[in-house]
Amino acid sequence: MPKPQVGVYAVLEKSEEGWENAQPLISTVEKKLEQTGMDVYMAEDVVYDEKAASKAARFFKSKDLDLLIAAIITWSFDNLTVDILRQVPLPLAILAVPRIRSGSLVGAQQLGCLLTELGIEHSVFFGSPEDFSTYRPIFSYAKAAFVKKGLEKGKIGKVGQRTPGMTAVAFDEIEITRTFGPQVSSFDWNEIEKRGETLPDAIMNEEKSRIQSQVGKIKVEDEALDESIRFYLALRDKIKDENFLTLSLGCYPQHAGKVCLACSLLGDDGTPCGCEGDLNSSLAMFLLQSFSNQPAHFGEILEVDERENSIITSHCGCCPLSLAANSSQIEITPVRLFERGACVRFPAKAGSVTFVNLVGRRGTYRMCAIEGEAIETGMVFEGNPVKIKFDIPINNFLDVIQEEGFGHHWMMGYAHVAKELKYFCRISDIRGVFL
Repeated sequence: MPKPQVGVYAVLEKSEEGWENAQPLISTVEKKLEQTGMDVYMAEDVVYDEKAASKAARFFKSKDLDLLIAAIITWSFDNLTVDILRQVPLPLAILAVPRIRSGSLVGAQQLGCLLTELGIEHSVFFGSPEDFSTYRPIFSYAKAAFVKKGLEKGKIGKVGQRTPGMTAVAFDEIEITRTFGPQVSSFDWNEIEKRGETLPDAIMNEEKSRIQSQVGKIKVEDEALDESIRFYLALRDKIKDENFLTLSLGCYPQHAGKVCLACSLLGDDGTPCGCEGDLNSSLAMFLLQSFSNQPAHFGEILEVDERENSIITSHCGCCPLSLAANSSQIEITPVRLFERGACVRFPAKAGSVTFVNLVGRRGTYRMCAIEGEAIETGMVFEGNPVKIKFDIPINNFLDVIQEEGFGHHWMMGYAHVAKELKYFCRISDIRGVFL
């Protein structure tokens, strides 16, 4: 699993108390950061003058870093860090340590104030260098920077058109690149269908056998299952050719039910797919997968239980099979309403989750995220139902959706990752609402 790449430097002022005993503290910081899960590139010299700052910047420029970390050993001159950031424009984590006569916290707050005025992305952290809890939020920040940089290098695939009459999911391709970084590559279903038609029978039969071994029941005709498998294999080849991070599938209504199984299987392959041409939701799924290291769930809020403080979320049946509560419950059936194609039905598993909505365009991008617990539920909807309980009153959550204008597609990831998403919003300069 790739790790965040961080450049670390210690900064101090030699007129301050305790500077001469800095080395043990620096060594502890380096060791703890590595143990927390980051690849650390430590500047050779302590930064205390412009020469040392320039040397550190040259070193960091030679590495492919996601984040810089300034360990504030004592109060120090803020221009030294600005010198580094002008040459290496990355988000900055500022670590202050609790030493009353060092002025570490004072220096961190002074630097944070200056960087705010300059509009430079940063976050200030405080804690004992020996305590692992000091480094966990720094890791969350580093992970957000790592994911953002990965987006800037990648591409998102968009197949077909958004659902007619679902105007709220319209997106601005240029704004996606400007705000989040990835390029958007659009193509139509004809290309995928032609790819699927040329697949050898041997590959088709091998894939069909694999699917049959993973599910409890198959309730569709062979023709419908074969069509869905061809869509899956053709999309998988396209993803491999283009190296897509995520896909937006314009499925409704022409391809409703025909690509649900493909969406499910691709999610387990590591490529999250958003439905109905909602590219913002595809991006949200990618974020959840990146932070949770598990496939994400695509759904809508279908029912609210005020007494239990819970909601039911589901969609038509496109959830990754690995999220099933019990593999023996998985059924492949025609999609509801259209009674065609091959979708997957099962109740999703229980666990800690983060529920996310991402909407907007230039100047209005906003994300809502709330952590909760998915609990056991039955097949209360013909798709992949999940019941989620929250700590806050459910009506407060619904009020926020209405007041902030959040949308109807909600993504769910199996981990509490609101902190990482909050940092991602800051780094991407979009509004975040975290409940």
